[in-house]
Amino acid sequence: MARILVVEDDFSNADVIKQMLEEEHFEVESINTPWLIAQSINHFPPDLILMDILLRTGDGRLFCNSLKENPDTWHIPMLLITAMLESEIPRVPCLPDAIMLKPFDYHKLTKTIKMLLQHSGEFRE
Repeated sequence: MARILVVEDDFSNADVIKQMLEEEHFEVESINTPWLIAQSINHFPPDLILMDILLRTGDGRLFCNSLKENPDTWHIPMLLITAMLESEIPRVPCLPDAIMLKPFDYHKLTKTIKMLLQHSGEFRE
């Protein structure tokens, strides 16, 4: 079972995403601040990280870049989600494996997650 770390500071969004992913038989941990990512990775090594860009305590693009530049975490697929306009996203260069705009279709979200996990070798249907 693939493990997904959800970084979302809107508790209702995080709960819906977590419930939807658990229904797809993923093991999910949800945190509400990016400052807990390193701690979460240590005790819940994720196969994929799903992170909001617009976080109250930081910019998800910068946290994504930090993880992608780290030799211990560069391999973890990163899916960023955002309510930003698509034209605003490139203002901060980022290195995610995929970006999805809110509101998103949950079927498209799970399809994207499965594709990223298959590409990384962590998911087989």
